[in-house]
Amino acid sequence: MTLNFPDIQSGLTVERNGVWSPELVSWNTTNRCNLRCDHCYLSAGDQGKDELSLDEGRRLIDEMFAAGTRMLILTGGEPLMRRDIVDLASHASGKGMVVVLGTNGMLLSPRTVRELKDAGISGVGISLDSLKPELHDDFRGVPGAWEGAVRGIRTCVTEGLPVLLQMTVLPWNREELDAMIEFAHAERVTGFTLYFLVCTGRGEELSDITPAQYDEALETAVEAQDRYPDMMVRARCAPQISRVAAGINSALLANAGCMAARQYVRVTPEGRVTPCPYLPLQAGDVRTESFGDIWREAPVLRSMREQSPGGRCGECEYGKVCGGCRARAHALSDDLFAEDIWCLYEPKGDGAAAPEIDVSWTPEAEQRLQRIPGFIRGRVRGAVEAQARSSDTPVITPDVLKSTLDGIGRRIPFKRPGQV
Repeated sequence: MTLNFPDIQSGLTVERNGVWSPELVSWNTTNRCNLRCDHCYLSAGDQGKDELSLDEGRRLIDEMFAAGTRMLILTGGEPLMRRDIVDLASHASGKGMVVVLGTNGMLLSPRTVRELKDAGISGVGISLDSLKPELHDDFRGVPGAWEGAVRGIRTCVTEGLPVLLQMTVLPWNREELDAMIEFAHAERVTGFTLYFLVCTGRGEELSDITPAQYDEALETAVEAQDRYPDMMVRARCAPQISRVAAGINSALLANAGCMAARQYVRVTPEGRVTPCPYLPLQAGDVRTESFGDIWREAPVLRSMREQSPGGRCGECEYGKVCGGCRARAHALSDDLFAEDIWCLYEPKGDGAAAPEIDVSWTPEAEQRLQRIPGFIRGRVRGAVEAQARSSDTPVITPDVLKSTLDGIGRRIPFKRPGQV
């Protein structure tokens, strides 16, 4: 699970005097898992392998925070199989980070959920891939997985812990997408996230949906956000949603683009840093280098910030707010900067149909924007500007800012400790 905070004008936010900041980090805290999911990029199983210790984890969190990380996703494997996961969460939330747990939901008892809340966990992401228990169980490799996930969702909702329901779209469940979104809304979850297969780990052997079906799923997600304004609906590993949203829901452009290496990295259970979970390109090892040094100096991260993709992605007028999925390009062609062949769009040339960006801020509105916490300011700026463009409002005033914030506030799924 990932949450994006890009600024639409540049596609991604540049923080701290022009230096890219790792606002969001996903840490696979363990290889251990109580499921055997067909698509697991980590190929998780029974045994943990040389995982970072509690002390190493605390030091890593300190280094992340010093480098600019403000949101941390603790995932696995199954993170609840780490006995010290609450300690790690508490350490991160104590610094003011937004801490989110990515889980299969099986181990979320009422007591555990209360412990997570007490530790400062802001929310959980729980995966559910079908409304048919037998299909979900088969995909997840363990009987009872569906029942456990739904029970976990309902326990969190009852205990007041925000839930992001996650679905991976595949050939066998894609026709359930609308029904899954309706189910998520009926269960009163905070958000619904649509994932797409990137063929890594055990997922290398799976069949993906077609590019045309990929676009159809994106359209469904964008239209669902209009249908359910009180529930955040997003797509991940799908930067092309910026193009789809441009004709349906321009406010979603604020969440477009790939964050990998620019605002986001992944840390493996052993402490290795990669641009994202689906890119097996090692940037460094936090056991031998500081996280901050890896973020600033790793060649693979620097190249992803500085080099533009080739092929259609390099020619596309949506390049600044999309750029294609680099992990998918690498998985299918072994070239990090190849075009994303899962996109059917034929570019019209650089800038030919790019979203307009001719909006300006009054000094008063800009001053009020600066009061918003930095970890989400870029996302807010992008959403406000997208809304202003869609309503033909060339100047953003404090009233325009307030109007957009009223809508955004209902859809921000996870907040910092103490934030209302």
